[in-house]
Amino acid sequence: MAESAADREDHPPPTGLWLLLASMVAWSGWFIYRSSFVLAGKRIFCLFEDAMISMTYARNLIEGHGLNWARAGEPVEGFTHPLWTALMVPVNALPLELRYRSLLVQLLSLVILVLHVVLVRRLVLRFFSNDQTSRPWLPAALLTAFYYPLCYWSLMGMESGLQALLTTASVLLALEIVFHGADRHRELLALGAAAYLLRMDMLLMVSVVQVYVIWNGGLRQPRQRARWLQGAAVFAVAAAGYSAFRWWYFRDVLPNTYYLKLYQVSFEVRLLRGTRALWESFSDHLLLLAFVAAGVAILVRYPPDRELRRRLLLPAALFLVICAYSVYVGGDAWEMPLNVRANRFVVYVMPQVFILLNALIAVVMGRMGSRGGRRFAAGMTVLALGTADGLWLAARPVDNWLDLAVARPPLLVDSYADLFRELRKLEALLGPTGVVATACAGIPAYFSDYQMVDLLGYNDRHVARLPPTLPLEPENYERFTPGHVKWDYTYLLAHDHPDAILRPVDVGHGQIWRLLRAAGYHYDDAGFYWRERWRPG
Repeated sequence: MAESAADREDHPPPTGLWLLLASMVAWSGWFIYRSSFVLAGKRIFCLFEDAMISMTYARNLIEGHGLNWARAGEPVEGFTHPLWTALMVPVNALPLELRYRSLLVQLLSLVILVLHVVLVRRLVLRFFSNDQTSRPWLPAALLTAFYYPLCYWSLMGMESGLQALLTTASVLLALEIVFHGADRHRELLALGAAAYLLRMDMLLMVSVVQVYVIWNGGLRQPRQRARWLQGAAVFAVAAAGYSAFRWWYFRDVLPNTYYLKLYQVSFEVRLLRGTRALWESFSDHLLLLAFVAAGVAILVRYPPDRELRRRLLLPAALFLVICAYSVYVGGDAWEMPLNVRANRFVVYVMPQVFILLNALIAVVMGRMGSRGGRRFAAGMTVLALGTADGLWLAARPVDNWLDLAVARPPLLVDSYADLFRELRKLEALLGPTGVVATACAGIPAYFSDYQMVDLLGYNDRHVARLPPTLPLEPENYERFTPGHVKWDYTYLLAHDHPDAILRPVDVGHGQIWRLLRAAGYHYDDAGFYWRERWRPG
């Protein structure tokens, strides 16, 4: 079965694939355009706020400040994706205005998403289809191409698309090792090294894949063991090399965001919030997930062939492990305020669910015959896409339709435009230089030349290692928003002396206003606080 699928896959891609990719590129191009905005007659391309933090590191490195978000003081590793940040460095080395550079990152993400769809098709044809004339690949490819959460996070500049690509490529290589006896261990572990450098927590994906390969006899032959040792050496050198760099350059053993989001935060609070966040992420997906879970359980219990059962286990295990990790860390900060339907921790493994669905469709088609099978595949694909993108049986289906049609700017883009206007008003008042503290660490830092202070601690060791400023107990776990529960205004005013505070953190009741007014700050209607600076003469 697998050899026949592989042989057929070597043929030129069909017209259907080219049409799918062309539609995907057209939709993504419109999404990217709608994610930009015009200010003072100039069009500005901007990424998701967290991605702009990484862009700031890349810009500051090119401009001679080192890997230093603040442009002053000791550098702090305030990013969680070293490889993605490294890819932003050549973008910022180009002689382009700042307002255009984000567009290049978005186009890079689009290329990655297209390559991922092609890889999903290849994986399905080789390992999750059948030997009959009907070998469906379109359900998984179509769902992956137009799965709005993955498209949103990727096209807004996050590393999610590259995570998905590395995960699907790892699954493909692992299955080739186990079922074809291929000597692909070096390539598989090289992908694992890239995944680890992309995000440390992708070590979970690497571990699941390696356990699967070893458990299923992928190291039986001496040559395979030799290749595995070579690959393991590559992985070890990459991981140890970056760890040594982190200690030498940042004087730390873990990214600063680890301390910010996990240090001194109750495990019970994280567990409760993570469980609710996962529910919020997948509440619109439940019908699809339930169908796939039931179908996989039946095929594992009563498989049409023993190999299919073993193949299904890898994507299923990846999905479950990554979901458990999302619960462990308390989820992301954006599930509840945003209607994206899958957070950044789990979105990149959702294509594995689509691959499982495709396998179920292939089995049913093999038993229904040609015409009935095609109708079943088409109907299931439409229903699955509607469920995955929340177009029906969802909490806010109308909003989801508008998002998928890109009938309005993508989520948060309007707020980013407002933030730009505030930043320009601050520059008119303060001038182009000064010290600015902010709870929005991406856009103001990248699109200005200010010396920056991070109120929420992403780029501040002192704040990151504090206990949560908000008292967090199991009874009020819903107050926990990862990365947004620590700040220290007393330390800020005594240590950093900012000239202005843009988008400050406030817990309500005017507490911050009273504190800042007592420290000599004025409030501007544009939304920031500022104080007079002493000038000679």
